[in-house]
Amino acid sequence: MSRCTWALVDRELLQKLASTTEPKAKKWLFTLMELLSHAEFVKLSVTLWAIWAARRKAIHEGIFQSPHAIMSFVDRYIDELEVINGRQESVRIEPRMVHISGRKPKAPPMGYAKINVDAGCRKGSWGTAAAVCRDNTGTFLGSSALVIRGVDDPAMLETIACREGLALPADLHLNQFVIASDAKEVVSAIHNDSMGAYGAIIKEIRVQQSSLHCNFCFEGRLNNLEAHRLAKHSLSLGLGRHVWLGQPHDLNCIPLHVVFDE
Repeated sequence: MSRCTWALVDRELLQKLASTTEPKAKKWLFTLMELLSHAEFVKLSVTLWAIWAARRKAIHEGIFQSPHAIMSFVDRYIDELEVINGRQESVRIEPRMVHISGRKPKAPPMGYAKINVDAGCRKGSWGTAAAVCRDNTGTFLGSSALVIRGVDDPAMLETIACREGLALPADLHLNQFVIASDAKEVVSAIHNDSMGAYGAIIKEIRVQQSSLHCNFCFEGRLNNLEAHRLAKHSLSLGLGRHVWLGQPHDLNCIPLHVVFDE
């Protein structure tokens, strides 16, 4: 194993790995499967896969990922596996509780674009603010995500996400748009020009808003899934701002076109 691999796994797990001297890779994995707990083996397998993928990107595409970014991907991937497993158990135990909403996102006014924003955080480390923009026909125009170290307060991140909703239109050369957030208190604070705990960010939003044809509105989480998915995905990205114009980061998460509810 490489030094990078050793650095990405827990000390307790490292001790168990060090005690395994099997020289052949296949038998080494089978040995560890018996030696480690299920959770430890999953973490080891995902870590090895993530490092292999990062190495291939570096060799064939010239894309280099930091150990921090690789570890973030591993944590996020395992978290999503646990969520999926939890949902599957819920379906088996209480199938009537599963509800698939047929609601569609609301369309913006004619001639306006619509930007959905949301935030995500990993407690004690960093947070993300994401924005997804579509025109009034539901066609994807662009998306962006801001990854910030040391900020994990949900309300602050939701406020920053609204500010990111004003930054993305500048990349797309738009001046008529609606920004939708599922953070009702933040939207209310912007409307009331509140100067509370996040007043400085609210003031910045209001100043930028004054020179644009822009409105903020509240929409529930069910109509804000794309921005939510992007905010969650961005927890695995490096620090700073990331922008996707014309093509989303993943068509499975953000399709090129959606049908709005008129």
